[in-house]
This record gives sequence, C-alpha cells and structure tokens, in this order.
Amino acid sequence: MGTVRPLQESDREAVAGIIAAHLAEGWSYDVPTGDPTSGTFVRVAEAEREGDVVGVMALSLYEERAAVRDAMHLFDGADPLSIPDTPRYGLIHAGYVAPDHTGAGVGSRLLEQLHEIGLAEGVAAFVADAWFHGGPDSPARLLAAHGYDIVSTRSIAGHTDGPCPKCGTPCVCTAALAVRSVDG
Repeated sequence: MGTVRPLQESDREAVAGIIAAHLAEGWSYDVPTGDPTSGTFVRVAEAEREGDVVGVMALSLYEERAAVRDAMHLFDGADPLSIPDTPRYGLIHAGYVAPDHTGAGVGSRLLEQLHEIGLAEGVAAFVADAWFHGGPDSPARLLAAHGYDIVSTRSIAGHTDGPCPKCGTPCVCTAALAVRSVDG
C-alpha cells in the first residue's frame, strides 16, 4: 500500500467519490476539515502505484465523556456509562475505503496512524460509533482486529427517512459503540 498522509483540500473530490460508492444515490457524508489545533486529524491513504486516494479516516479529540458522546452520529444519545471515564478521548470516524481496495489493509493503516497520533496527544480511550451493515466493507472486523470492544449495539432501522442508504429496505444494519482503552 502507498502512503498515509494528512487530507488536503485537493483530495475532497476523490474522498467524496469514495464515500458515495458506499451509500445509496442521494446520500452523502461530509468528512471534517483536519485542524490539529482544534483536535481534529484527518488522514487519507494513497494507492501504491497510482497515488490515487483510496481511503479516509478521522480522529477528533475530546476532554469530556459528554462531549465525545454528543459528537457521535449513531450513538449521540448513548448511555454515558458505556464510555469509560478517562482524561482524554479519541473519536474515530469518517472511515471509508474505495471498494476495490477493501480488504487490502487500507483501513488498518489509517486506523494505526490515527492511533499513533492519539497516543501522542494523550488519548486514554478510542471510541467509534460504527455502522455495521454486514458487507465486506463493514468496520466490524477492522475494529475487532485492532482491539476494540463492542460495548453496545442497536438496530438503526428507521434511523433515517426512507430506505437505508446502505442496505435498502428492510434495513438490517446495526449501530455499534466500540471502545479501545489504551491501558488494556
């Protein structure tokens, strides 16, 4: 695999295309702007030969459990006790890999680099509110392989108006709250 580097403004169109490949027509997801001074780090992965952007993932830092909970998309109303009480949190989000690169280690490389950044920034627990949809690009295996524990799940059928943007109708997707404590 090629390099992992910070997101640049010129990458936005490629990133939008990667995300669109994962969602039904008319759906989108905006990747945050990387701003290390405010605690947001966004990384992209490039293909080895072509240098094309083939993946994206973000890490946002939070000091309070309530703030990380409020920042989540699928578990924004999560029981605060599902998230360990630590001095600093790293929310992993906006993870997408181009479909033709799924299973090639792109997600792992992105996640590993964000873990390194988080550790350097004093993160004591990484948290992800992930969308488990059962496809080959579902983050379930990725998070398990990197030491995340699934602390809560719930159906997200009916989370949106109309059909599910990933699996259509009926929706079989699950929201999963995953946590990886740094100390164990």
